[in-house]
Amino acid sequence: MMKYPGHPTTPPSWYRDETPSPIESAFSKAAADLAEKIQREHWFGDSEKHHRFRVDFLLKDARLIIELDGHDYHSSKEQLEKDSQRQRYLTRAGYTVIRFTGREIYQDAEKCAAIARKTYHEMLQRAPAKFRVMYVDYSFLLKETYAALHFYKNLYPEKELSAPSLEQLIPHAIEWLHEKSFITVYVFAPPHLEDSIKALDSKVLEYEKGEVRFTALASELYSIDLGEHMQSYAHLWDEFILIADDPVYVDPLIAVLPNQLSQRTIGNFTHEYLANGKLLRLSNEETSFIPRNLNRVLWQNIWYAIGSAMGLHNYEL
Repeated sequence: MMKYPGHPTTPPSWYRDETPSPIESAFSKAAADLAEKIQREHWFGDSEKHHRFRVDFLLKDARLIIELDGHDYHSSKEQLEKDSQRQRYLTRAGYTVIRFTGREIYQDAEKCAAIARKTYHEMLQRAPAKFRVMYVDYSFLLKETYAALHFYKNLYPEKELSAPSLEQLIPHAIEWLHEKSFITVYVFAPPHLEDSIKALDSKVLEYEKGEVRFTALASELYSIDLGEHMQSYAHLWDEFILIADDPVYVDPLIAVLPNQLSQRTIGNFTHEYLANGKLLRLSNEETSFIPRNLNRVLWQNIWYAIGSAMGLHNYEL
């Protein structure tokens, strides 16, 4: 069973669309100006499985979901657990979820609609022209960080260098890849490294050029899970960035990138490349990503980003 059933679906065959509840009707009336943007009763999940989620309202262009929690339905322990599971699923799929209780709607539906409206417009203003996702193999990154630290300490013994945290490194990774920093970052790690990444889960960091959102996931088969996640949610993203270097990622990355090579010209030189993907990996002499056109994916050496995050200048790398 796939762990990350990312594609939106139609309702299951057993589901019958019900008349909107009183709180749904009240919210719809208060948010009438968004009627053309709002999709009601939208479903997410795997069409072949039963673990599918219905959301009350979806504003797809801003990746915003609005959930209304009626007291009777959402107050049981079992339903609270289901709500929590659904919240995690939707967040990891790249959506922002805002919730209103039935009491909030009954007391002031207009205020709730105003909050939703403001959130929607703020998200549209911040939304990039392209949606970018970064996948991080944390075990690989950690190993290369300490290898680079050892190398640069020997090279510059007079400098007090230390290993950068992932939060410190990501802006430099983005800079070296010539990207903008409105990026969703998924960090995958084995269980023994879970404590190192769990503080990042659901964290949002603002930088000069934009915003980075983290989701941290730990599992025994973390590299397999990373590849499955990348393919399952591929429809959400325009460009893919991978910090890793392992043959296990070849097939997933090939699957989400275009079939045809693109061309770009720099000065008098024209070359072909595989668009919509970028890599922070090992050098051409060491990388596992040469087969099957992955040598055509734009890339930078991971040590450049690590060294920059340590405080080294470009000419020192």
